[in-house]
Amino acid sequence: MKNTLLCILAIFALMTLPAKMVMASEGPDSNRYHITTVRWIESTKENWDNDDRYVVLCGKVTKKEGDETYWFNDGTGTIKLDSEKKLPLGKAIVIRGRVDQDFFIWGTLEVDVRTWRSEPAPK
Repeated sequence: MKNTLLCILAIFALMTLPAKMVMASEGPDSNRYHITTVRWIESTKENWDNDDRYVVLCGKVTKKEGDETYWFNDGTGTIKLDSEKKLPLGKAIVIRGRVDQDFFIWGTLEVDVRTWRSEPAPK
């Protein structure tokens, strides 16, 4: 329940940012990001129209494999992350990334992390 409330607060905070502020921090493609869930991303598996979609997810990194592979859970499911940036394990974070499906390995789905930040602590 507490994580759900934190995620809702983070989503509200992202939605209330002025458009110019978001564009300045993310460049001209910032309006392509959509707040969503792991469940939605999983439901688009093998739907090539939703490949390369830019998403925002709230949750926790649950596991690290190798140098750039992480597992992320938002309460609706778990998905693989590919990140060149070091992500904190077990801490509530908000990530921005791009959905990536592998054409050669059918059904492989991951999110390429572009940016991340810690969720604000509850007051």
